[in-house]
Amino acid sequence: MFTAGTQFAFPRLAEVVHEVAVQQPEWSLVFQAGPGAALEAFAEHSTVQAAELFPADRFQEFFNAADLVVTHAGMGNIIACLEAGKPCMLLPRQARLGEHRNDHQVDTARAITQRYPVPVFDEVEPLVTAVVAPEQWPDGLEDAPAKMAAARTEFSQGLNQLLQAL
Repeated sequence: MFTAGTQFAFPRLAEVVHEVAVQQPEWSLVFQAGPGAALEAFAEHSTVQAAELFPADRFQEFFNAADLVVTHAGMGNIIACLEAGKPCMLLPRQARLGEHRNDHQVDTARAITQRYPVPVFDEVEPLVTAVVAPEQWPDGLEDAPAKMAAARTEFSQGLNQLLQAL
């Protein structure tokens, strides 16, 4: 599954989906491409289900069934992957390429890699190479759901202490 987020199209991620579809034509791919995406480019790939935005329940079905999630570095997708222990790869949007207003996704991706074994890619070709080689897909996220739950509890307790002190 590939997801570009819900704000804008992400042509570099669309390029990744296209290249993976060419190299692995027997794979079923799902691509939530974002508003304004050029979906006609995927008409030639019968195994690619692409939409600007899938309904939330359909998106969740695709997410649950996905063996791998390749995503922009949006926090919603990252947290969903970590909470589910789902292998994921990140292609952060870059401001210098006009993909976002600033480089907060680059910063987010770097911060995530310091805590979890989530590969981050800056370019299309190395990401395509990694996606088409399942033996290279990341693992080690089995304990991520427990870590996320513990961090959420710790944060909530700290927030409660702060509120009581005010």
